[in-house]
Order: sequence, then C-alpha cells, then structure tokens
Amino acid sequence: MQDDAVAPVIAVMLILAAVAMAFAVFNGMYVPSLKQAAEIEHLRDVEFSFQHFSSDIERAVAERRDGTTISEPVPLGGGDVVLNPLRSAGSLAVMNESSPVYHLTLTTESENVRFNGTMVNISYDSVGNFWQDQGYRWQYGFLNVTKYGKKQSPLSYSRMTDVNTEFNTSGSSLAGFAGSFGDAEGVRNSTQLPVYDMTGNITSYSSRDGNCSAITITAVNLSADPDHPFTSGNGFGRLELRTRIIAEEIYDVKSISIVSGQTPFGNATLRKWNESLSALNATYCKHNVMYDESSSGGDQSGYIISQDISPINVTLAIVNIEIGVK
Repeated sequence: MQDDAVAPVIAVMLILAAVAMAFAVFNGMYVPSLKQAAEIEHLRDVEFSFQHFSSDIERAVAERRDGTTISEPVPLGGGDVVLNPLRSAGSLAVMNESSPVYHLTLTTESENVRFNGTMVNISYDSVGNFWQDQGYRWQYGFLNVTKYGKKQSPLSYSRMTDVNTEFNTSGSSLAGFAGSFGDAEGVRNSTQLPVYDMTGNITSYSSRDGNCSAITITAVNLSADPDHPFTSGNGFGRLELRTRIIAEEIYDVKSISIVSGQTPFGNATLRKWNESLSALNATYCKHNVMYDESSSGGDQSGYIISQDISPINVTLAIVNIEIGVK
C-alpha cells in the first residue's frame, strides 16, 4: 500500500521536472532567439526611417521652399515579444559637423559679406539591444552602419573610397545632392538698344546681349535645432525638418569668392557653383560676370562682377534647413 502511494508522487515530481526543464530550455534558448529576431526587425525599421528622412532632406534641399516642415517617426526601442515584453531603448542625436562645407564671400566697395555653409550628422545608438550594439549615422547624404558607437561603414557602398568616387562623379546622386547646396541664376538685361541705319535713323530695337541685370546666389546649409538636439527612450522618437529662406539684396557687389571646405562634399558644391556661374558667363552675363583666374585654383573660385556697363543687382538667398529630434 505504501509503495502504491509513493509511485504517484514520483510521477508528479518527474512531470514537474520535465516541465521545469522544458520551461528552462524555452526561456533560455527560444525566448532569446525570438527577442533577437524582433530586435533585428526593429533595427530594420530604424534603417527605413533614416532612409526615408534622407530622401526628405534631399527633396527639401532640391526644392528650396520656404516654410517646409517634415517629420519622420523612428522606433527607439524594440525586441519585445508576447512572452517577454521587455524592450530595448535607443537615442537620437543631431550634431553640427565641426567644419563648414563651403565658405562664400561677396565683396562690395565697403564690406565683405561672408556666409559659411554648415552640415549636420544624425545618429541612432541602441541601448540594451537584445541582438548586437548596432546603430546608424547619416552624414553628407549617405547612411552608415555603426557598431559600439565608434566603428562605422557605409550601408550602400563597399568602402569609403566608393563614396568619395560618387562625390567626384558628375550625375551621381551624392554629387547631385552636394551640388544642390550652391547655385547661381541670372536675369537678362531687358534694356532695348536702338539700331541705326546708314543715315542715322533708328530702324529697330534689340536686347543688350551679354549683360544681365540681376543675379541670385543661392546658398543652402543644414544646422541642428539648438533646442531639440537629442532624445532617448524605448518608444518612438521623431526626426523633424524645417526650412526658412532669408533673401538679402547686396548692393554694388564687385566679386564673388567660393571656397570648398576641403571635403568631397564641399568640392562637389564648388563644382556646381562653377558650372552655374560659367553658364551665366557664357550666355547673357558675358560682359559683367567674369572668371577671375588670379583668385581661383584648387579648392576656391573667384568671379569678378562688373557694375560699369550694366549694373547688376545681387541677391543672396540663404536656405536654412534646421533638423531636430523629439
């Protein structure tokens, strides 16, 4: 009779031991694998958010509209599953790059009007990640994958030399993005000059060829929102972009000087300015916008503005794009 009573107890204990073993295996192996898979999906969502916001920045720079506002949500934490809702966390930060990407100077009779174009980097760093300490950093128009907050490599390129090649290749997406930071447009002089015949009579009127009456110099810069440069948590953060255009007419401009910030990005911006100013010189600004060889070469270019034959109104349009996080 006593043996009959012990047998059920032993059976129950064996069942409990098997259940405990199964739970330990499930909790020690299966749940972590589920959380790793969920974390990989979370980081993929972060990557998509950064790629979308990169496209938003490119569009804002290309369109140069005043008052544009764009917002992109970013999941800061992830890795939660049904049986274990614990989430990792993350942080978003926007910082100004240490050096400007270009320097622009407009010289008049009485002063030098200077403007430095700035650039930002945007980073996501994971905290308590259930997979690996991976983050992302956007800079100069391309996205890097970061590890341990320090090591980074381009996401869409094999190595950094490929990125630099893109900046130096006309027509590439990175060169086009950098080129959108600087531009020049002119307005043809509409003054009609009389055309005389052999007897000195006016027979018709024609446009004053080779002279423009106005130039607009467009300069774009990205800067970090000083009030919202950082956020962290395990919910959703938000990347935000706002544009503001300030146009100033500068009188009696004698010369324009553009200096690259000695980066591949700045060099591409300088090339675009050279292309647009050279195009003006080749058409209806031939006689009053001239390339200055004495102040050009290497990473800088200079242009002389002649105000004698046909005075030029010069407008400097600053496109400020402020980026913050919340």
